[in-house]
Amino acid sequence: MKHFPDPPPVTERLSRALRDLSAVERWAAHTGNGGPSDGGVPTDGGGPSDGGAPDGPVADGAWEGPRFGVATESCDGMHEVVGITWSAPPGAGPCGEPAEADRVVLHSSVRALLDMAEHESGPAHTVVVLTARGPRVLSCRLGGTTVTATGAGRD
Repeated sequence: MKHFPDPPPVTERLSRALRDLSAVERWAAHTGNGGPSDGGVPTDGGGPSDGGAPDGPVADGAWEGPRFGVATESCDGMHEVVGITWSAPPGAGPCGEPAEADRVVLHSSVRALLDMAEHESGPAHTVVVLTARGPRVLSCRLGGTTVTATGAGRD
C-alpha cells in the first residue's frame, strides 16, 4: 500500500502561498508599464526571477490605499466571502461598502490565496490593501495561524 506524505503544516502552506501571490501581484503591477512582460526593468529595483516576476522587497509605497478585512468560510475547497470590513485609519470617518469592482478584486485575491494555501474547510480572515498598482494581501489568518506579507507567522 502506498503511503502519502503528511501535508505541510498550515503555517508553511500559508507562507508559501502568500509569497507566491505576492510575486504574482508584483509581476502584474509591472506589466504594461516597462515591466518584465514587455522587456523593461521593474521600477522598484527588483530583478526578474523565475517567470519574470520581480524579486526583492516590496517598495515602501506599495501598501498605500484602503485596507479591507475579508472574512471567508470554506467547505470542500469552495471559499465563500461572508463579510468585508473597511479598516479606517485613525481619525477617518466611516466608509461605506466597497464599490462592486473593488469587491470583485477582493473576492478574487482572497480566493486565489486560499486556493494556493490548499485551504479546504473552515474560516479565514484576510487583510487586503487596494493600492494604485493593484491589490496586495497584507496578512491571512487560518484558525490560530496568522501569516503576514513580511513572513511573520504564529500558531
